[in-house]
Amino acid sequence: MNIKTICALAFAAIALQACSNYQPRVYNEVPLAEGQEAEEFTDFCYFDTEPDGAAFTVLKKVAVGGNSYGSTSKLLPILEEKAKKRGGNSVANFRASQRFGFWPWRIVRPVVSGDAIKILNANGKSCEELGGHH
Repeated sequence: MNIKTICALAFAAIALQACSNYQPRVYNEVPLAEGQEAEEFTDFCYFDTEPDGAAFTVLKKVAVGGNSYGSTSKLLPILEEKAKKRGGNSVANFRASQRFGFWPWRIVRPVVSGDAIKILNANGKSCEELGGHH
């Protein structure tokens, strides 16, 4: 391969990597109602949008990528740990996909992302009842 081909491939890889499916969301954060106590939510949950019917607060974006082609399910424990380190007990705006990487051995790699959130009070509902999944 000549230098022009290598440069063209590198530019294409960078351009494709910039095409992420993560879209920042504007959340309708639900604070605790007056007189409502914070309740520990122990069931770690993933939401495609946001929890339905629970008081929560948004903390910070979290993302984990694999090194080479593989399943996104292997990355879920790492994403959960990352969200917990940021003080969260769930992930909202959850996305899992295969993305293009810059390096040849990472042409397509798994990536999971979302926003770490802290559910303040689930009103006694489970993960599934709030519209989430494990």
